[in-house]
Amino acid sequence: MRFVEPCYVCPVKDYIPGKGLSTPDVGCCTGEMSRILADVGHKVTGIDLSEKMLTVAKSKSPDGIEFRIGDAENPPFEEGKFDAVVTRHVLWTLPNPEKALESWRNVLKSEGKVIVIDGIWDNGSLEMRLRQKIGEVMIRIVERNDISKDSYTAEMNAMLPNAKGVSLDKARGYMEKAGLKDVQAIGLADLVGIQKKHMPFRYKVAYKYDYYAICGLK
Repeated sequence: MRFVEPCYVCPVKDYIPGKGLSTPDVGCCTGEMSRILADVGHKVTGIDLSEKMLTVAKSKSPDGIEFRIGDAENPPFEEGKFDAVVTRHVLWTLPNPEKALESWRNVLKSEGKVIVIDGIWDNGSLEMRLRQKIGEVMIRIVERNDISKDSYTAEMNAMLPNAKGVSLDKARGYMEKAGLKDVQAIGLADLVGIQKKHMPFRYKVAYKYDYYAICGLK
C-alpha cells in the first residue's frame, strides 16, 4: 500500500522562493522531493547510492530532472555550484553527519542555502515502544508482514550517531558547526497530521514523530 506523501511545498517555498534555482536533492531515494522541487520550478539533480532507487526515481519523474549515483556525505559536485541543497530523511542515516553538512555547504554558491527535513523517529519512551509493538502485531496479522525485520541491524545502528532520528537542536548544532548562518527552523506537525489521515490504524498507531525543516545560509 502506498500512502500519500505529506505536502512539502510550503517549507520548500518558504526557504527557496522563486523559480529556476539549481538544487541537488541529496539522498533522493525514489525521487519524491526531486519531483516537488521540479514542480515548483527549480532545476534539480537527484543523487543516491542505490541504483535500484534511482531506477524507480527515473521511472516516476518528468524529463528535466537529472539522477545520478552519489554519496550524500561526499556529493560528486564542484564547489560553489548550487543555489540550494535539499535533503529529506537523510541526515539521520549518515555515519558522519558533520562531514555531510560541511560538504553540502561547500557545493553552495555564496548566500546559498541548505534545507534539511528530518525528525526523531523513536524517542525511546515506553509509550513509543508500545505503539510500535501494537503496530507491528497488527501489520503481521492483517498483511502477514513482519516489519520488525525491516529495522537496521545492531551493527548498523552502532555506526549511526542518530539511529533513532536527529533532534532539532542537534541538527541546528551540525549546521552551525559547518559554518552555516541565520539558521531557522519550522515544525512540520501539520504535515504529519495530513499523512496520518490517509493511514489505516495499524500504521497510524506508531506514527508519532517530532518532525521539522531547518535551513542555514552560507
